[in-house]
Amino acid sequence: MKQLKTLSTITALSTLLALGACKPASSNNEAAVVISPGKELVLESINAHGGIEKWRNNGLFKFRWTYHMTDRDSTVDSIQIVDPVSFAAVHTVPNSDTSFGRAADGRYWIYPADATFMPPVQFWTLTPTYFLGIPFVFDDDQITFELLEETKRFEGKDYSQVKLTYDSSAGESPDDYYVLLIDPETKLVRGTYYTVTNPLVFKGGIPVEKFISLDNLQDVGGLKIAGGHITYAMSDGVIGEQMRYTDVSDVAFIERGSTNMSPPEGARFFDPIPAAE
Repeated sequence: MKQLKTLSTITALSTLLALGACKPASSNNEAAVVISPGKELVLESINAHGGIEKWRNNGLFKFRWTYHMTDRDSTVDSIQIVDPVSFAAVHTVPNSDTSFGRAADGRYWIYPADATFMPPVQFWTLTPTYFLGIPFVFDDDQITFELLEETKRFEGKDYSQVKLTYDSSAGESPDDYYVLLIDPETKLVRGTYYTVTNPLVFKGGIPVEKFISLDNLQDVGGLKIAGGHITYAMSDGVIGEQMRYTDVSDVAFIERGSTNMSPPEGARFFDPIPAAE
């Protein structure tokens, strides 16, 4: 999973497009804003889900994400508060004194210092946000957006596809990619298939694609946010059998400053993950 920028090309384009609707046509001396078809569709999807300004300005994003890895007979569960601007995050583990997260300066931590958590904290801290925050988390100027010619069929409906790839400088796993399935009529995201190449969990070979759905969209602060997910296996580009599911609950935006996003005193910090070469 990627480290996000606090201001992106999409944000800038949203502003320019809004301003352009109120201004006369530009002169030949003004630079034209060129938007690829893939980026344009993702921008339309972000707007259909409520818009990037609400995502960034609603406050801190709070939710519980209970990930049932039924193929491994394991469950990962935490209550999370995430700053959509700085991507500082705090997880609390139910029925435990363990907490972990990401500081605003990018350092990952866990408390108490002798606590452990799996999956690895540096990998997992922002992973749920990358799924529940779709499509807003793709407001990132390190992404290339490619509108694919073919559609993808899921649950009897054909969806437009946009493939998202990252610049080589994009953190510890720039080879990750996502392919969004976007409803051609509503512009809402139905799900995404993706790969994981983070060295903490990917041990080499060919990355395996999985598909995760965005189910039961709910209105949270004027934004359309998933109320649950199902993870499916994929084979040769075909969405296959269900392998996991996620319960999403207690989704809300809370006031900035209402909770302490700083690492607690005595927390243990993790060494940075080496950047991919």
